[in-house]
Amino acid sequence: MAILVKSIEREFLLNTAMRERASLIMVAGGGEWNVLISAVNRASLTVSHAAPLALLHKGKTLDFRYNVRGQTIAFKARILEPGDKTVIVSMPDAVYKNLSRRYARLAPPGDLAVSFSFSGERYDLDFPQSQAYHAPGDDYLAPGFNPADLRGMMAEFEQKASGLASERGVVMYKNKKPEGPIELLAAATGRAFYMPNVFAGLPLTDPFSDRTILTKDDFLDYFLGNGIEKDFALDEVVRVERSRRNLGIQSELLVPILFQDYAIGYVSLINRQAGMPPFDLRIVETFTAFARALSWSLKLHGYFKDAPTLGDQYKTEVLDVSAGGLLFACRDQRLISALKENMPVSVRIQARRRAVEASGTIRRHFAGGEEGYFGIEFALMEPEDFRFLFEYLYGRPFTDEDADSIEGVRILRP
Repeated sequence: MAILVKSIEREFLLNTAMRERASLIMVAGGGEWNVLISAVNRASLTVSHAAPLALLHKGKTLDFRYNVRGQTIAFKARILEPGDKTVIVSMPDAVYKNLSRRYARLAPPGDLAVSFSFSGERYDLDFPQSQAYHAPGDDYLAPGFNPADLRGMMAEFEQKASGLASERGVVMYKNKKPEGPIELLAAATGRAFYMPNVFAGLPLTDPFSDRTILTKDDFLDYFLGNGIEKDFALDEVVRVERSRRNLGIQSELLVPILFQDYAIGYVSLINRQAGMPPFDLRIVETFTAFARALSWSLKLHGYFKDAPTLGDQYKTEVLDVSAGGLLFACRDQRLISALKENMPVSVRIQARRRAVEASGTIRRHFAGGEEGYFGIEFALMEPEDFRFLFEYLYGRPFTDEDADSIEGVRILRP
């Protein structure tokens, strides 16, 4: 994921690139040019280049990227003084490192049109929407839980949970909605409420590599986001912790059941019996797997069969595009609500000479006000389509070196 560096680190990275004569890629006039930083000062950079002077106009913004010490760095800078062999550009306001994308993004060519559709069946359900997105499938299979046998899976849940919790169950949001900060936050984020020991309070960190459990900061952000001043928000977090103790709970786990971008219910385990061991991380993993398997089982058994689906082609306002993905803007509020990170989509790119089909995934998501911005990372493409797109965008042949450095886009082979 791209990380915005602070000003001190920005100067260090740029000076390191100058000292080590790191080769930068400069994007200008629809092409890429190898350049070097020859001087760095507080307000500007001097860049040595061999690009045609006609491409370098004062006030124009250029894209730069390079690798230094194992990191990919990228920034934009405005031309202050163009020249035949050197160009002076402004000190970039923002420098990003650890970029996951390999190819530079460019403004879309004038004849480019892009549309996308949801991959597979995308349902329009009357359930609470979640910021998380999960596409249930065979990868949701978990040891001990067989989604093809819903009755047997529920019996297995009861058997596993009964030896751990004094109270356990599955609650669906079909005839009720999330209530209280715990259910509301779990549904909105797709993360589990986990208190292994209520006397220790909410977890301060999430030990899982993928965000899985709610932390104390998540609850603080929730209350702050609801307009509560910080001191009172801290009191609300303490009130959540105290409420579990007042109910006589020793250990608690609430795992949201997610289907696509909806929270359709939750799995609950509560232990009120003193002396029983607290829920450990293995229990979190087991019943998170059960919640996912249950979501897939409900799909297999027709739980959503009467729900309307979304599957139309949606045209996009493309802001920039690369051989590895694109960024687009959207003003359709229904679509903004439907699009989530990690959601698979099908993309059609129409140029004057050719149409390119690709599968992709929503990787970046920002929705603010009346407009949303979404980044699609291409995941699968025919080799001739990828070659055409690369050469169409960058104005140069696709080489074996480029093929060896493809990251993220899986090229279909015969």
